[in-house]
Amino acid sequence: MPNCVCYVIDDNYLFPTLLSAYQARLFTPLDTGDVVIVCIAEASAAIDLATSVASRMGIKLLRFGTDAIEHMHPMFGRLFINSLLPEHYQRIAYVDGDTQIAGSLRPLLDVFIPEGHFLAVRDPASLFARISPDWEARTKADRVQAGLSGDYNNYLNTGVLVFDRTSWTNLSAATLQAIRAKGDAFKFGDQDPMNLAVGDKCLYIPNRWNFPGFLIGTEAERAVRPIIYHFMSNPRPWLHSGLPWGRKWQEPYKVMLKTYPELAPLAPKASWGDKLKYHVQQLIKCATEYHKVSTLRESDAILQP
Repeated sequence: MPNCVCYVIDDNYLFPTLLSAYQARLFTPLDTGDVVIVCIAEASAAIDLATSVASRMGIKLLRFGTDAIEHMHPMFGRLFINSLLPEHYQRIAYVDGDTQIAGSLRPLLDVFIPEGHFLAVRDPASLFARISPDWEARTKADRVQAGLSGDYNNYLNTGVLVFDRTSWTNLSAATLQAIRAKGDAFKFGDQDPMNLAVGDKCLYIPNRWNFPGFLIGTEAERAVRPIIYHFMSNPRPWLHSGLPWGRKWQEPYKVMLKTYPELAPLAPKASWGDKLKYHVQQLIKCATEYHKVSTLRESDAILQP
């Protein structure tokens, strides 16, 4: 098939990524494309186990050593997708592994993308900056530090990226060039250099395709009707069932373990100390930040319902 939903992870993210990929497979028709997990790690029993279970889920799992991404951190693996995936995949929807999928990803694989461009969602910091002077000041400072200028709202989040393979060749090469030029001076890994190098080639799509998990339960969620929930900060729901999402969002991981009990060795666990820390952190954030969000619905022209 010419289309692919793709994850690029290291072996620490095998467990949550298997759930997201499984949901992507369940919700997305088989004739739409394949679901592929690329794991950047040394060979291990854990990867063998995950590969076996993935196959039974209808998912392909491919392993590469770090030499396949020039020994860079696995977060940069999405920039090497063209050399990691089989050549017959032409439309690729990249999704971070710390996500849950609540609907079909077919629109991402079917939508027209002009040559030389790609699709992404605005980073939530840009959205928060619209309603909080403190967030606005911090966001502007981060953009300046990254070497960006102009409208700070136009800053993409790399958790979901949709592109055609031919365009990604140049887009990823330009981003890698920016990384090599500035090294580890970027605050936000691959996100700052991608915005700096090819941000003007990004066509923004509504944030239902990359919705921040910490806004679950807010009016923003009801307005947006998310398809991809992105748990982009601790605590993640596979570690903690407290605020802001609760047990509902941990339950899919438990169900996966009941269905595939052999995955138990791959399931990360949080200490009681970490759980207490997470609980206190979220109480403060819910009281000081999240409640301010009434609606942050993005109404860009591409991929409207």
